[in-house]
Amino acid sequence: MSFGGLAAHIGYFERTFVQKLKWIDSESYARLISLSQFLPGPGSSQIGFAIDLRRAGVLGGFTVFIAFTFPSFLLLYLLATTNQTQDAQWLVNVTHGLKLLAMVVVADAALNMYKAFCKEFNTI
Repeated sequence: MSFGGLAAHIGYFERTFVQKLKWIDSESYARLISLSQFLPGPGSSQIGFAIDLRRAGVLGGFTVFIAFTFPSFLLLYLLATTNQTQDAQWLVNVTHGLKLLAMVVVADAALNMYKAFCKEFNTI
């Protein structure tokens, strides 16, 4: 779930936390996205932290940070440290697969964001 970048994550977050769970309304969610673009650092981690901080306090914010950010860190760390041999074709294959997966995830998120946020079409 943590691969795909901000575009993928905000699509998933919108679907899960706004539409399904109704933890936050669409307007507040749009403001969180705007704020995450202004602040330095990973926007999707900031949005996830802010939603859970609002929902479950500091412990909830910390928990979502560990659950959302740590798995990606751990996977990338393991991939980087196990590449000690000359025969690393498996690493190239895994990386290629992750890139393809990320492309599909980002495309899905972009389509969902378009449906959620582009309500009007104006021509100039």
